[in-house]
Amino acid sequence: MVIIQAEFLRGCYVAADPTATEQPEWPPAPARLFSALVASAYALGRDPSPLSALETAPEVRFGPAVPAPGAVNYAPAAFIHAAKGERPNRAIHRPQMVGIRVPVYFAWDQTLDPAWLQPVLAGVTYLGRAESPVRLSLVQDLPVLPHHLAPDPRGEELLRVPGERWLAQLQAHYASGAQLVAPYVGYSDPRQGIAPSPWGELLVLRPDGGELRAAAQLGDALRRAVMSQAPTTMSPLLHGHDKVPHAAWLTLPDIGHAHAAGRVLGLGMLLPRAVSRPERDEAVLALSRVRDIHLEGGPRIGLQPQPAHQANPNGLERRTWARASSTWATATPIVLERHPKRGQAVEACIADTCERWGYPRPTIVEIGQHSPLRGVPLARTFLPRRPGRWTHAVLHWAHPVRGPVLLGRDQHFGLGLLRPL
Repeated sequence: MVIIQAEFLRGCYVAADPTATEQPEWPPAPARLFSALVASAYALGRDPSPLSALETAPEVRFGPAVPAPGAVNYAPAAFIHAAKGERPNRAIHRPQMVGIRVPVYFAWDQTLDPAWLQPVLAGVTYLGRAESPVRLSLVQDLPVLPHHLAPDPRGEELLRVPGERWLAQLQAHYASGAQLVAPYVGYSDPRQGIAPSPWGELLVLRPDGGELRAAAQLGDALRRAVMSQAPTTMSPLLHGHDKVPHAAWLTLPDIGHAHAAGRVLGLGMLLPRAVSRPERDEAVLALSRVRDIHLEGGPRIGLQPQPAHQANPNGLERRTWARASSTWATATPIVLERHPKRGQAVEACIADTCERWGYPRPTIVEIGQHSPLRGVPLARTFLPRRPGRWTHAVLHWAHPVRGPVLLGRDQHFGLGLLRPL
């Protein structure tokens, strides 16, 4: 086993998340460490090919740290070919994690000659930006630390790792000057034993209108638009008429922060985790062809993909709706699947719904017209597809539950969408 200890000498780590450059990366991506080792080997005049033994996803253990905004620098106009009307200087963010008091450990279940590796480790003086000096060394054992991540195909934590033939790809892209982003691999904490959500991939389009209160109508309109672009003999994944897992059509709002106003950020197709590749490809192709939706008796709403050069707002990221938590709150109200039995409380009815859809039974269910998530309208202002009873709720579980979490009768049309609180 190869265990590399990374000590951050100034107690900080300055590096941006490649998918959200204003946010710090934490823990350090194994792919970043791998690239640093390759650069060190070349600087020492050594053949880096032995590092191909580390072209897998390692276990990562680390302690607490605190995010900080860091500095913002502006590249001079002389170095930027700005288009007409654009700001001449480009902001370069240097987000960081501070308060790092214990090393970060990377453990590969592989073998590598320590005599060859030690000088390469000593040649790495920083990770991320030069402002975060680091000392790398080999250790024999992994300590017990608060954070423990191991590769997990169903894990919701994503880390960039050196995949198969990653060294060869780095060498080829260095010669061409092209930018290269390492593949992401799912991770989870093996100590928690959190059951996976029944929901898998989320694909999102950006609308030019719509209101959160009309989530069910927006979801229904998106479903009809996608079905119109699918083959006549489409999969039940889209139409949902057969009793098999099928897609959910979500309205994703801007909520849960100090300035949230509840505006609609995106309309999404959420696929079940258990979906075949042909069904998935058919659904994604049909969604990609949709350019607008029409609400019954309402306006036309244009749709477009999120521009590739722009970072996704947090509300469009699957991880925003998927991270494990023991407390969840409704972003859209839960529509009861049936009227409560005589003497049964609404809270018990919602707890029954959780069990029916494969989630643990919550220990506490709180209901009301208000959601604790800022920007969410009152429950009574929403419009389910059929008459019934609906309410906002906060659900507390004894152990963390992994999302996305959808509950209630209209869950496949965007109502009953919960968010970690």
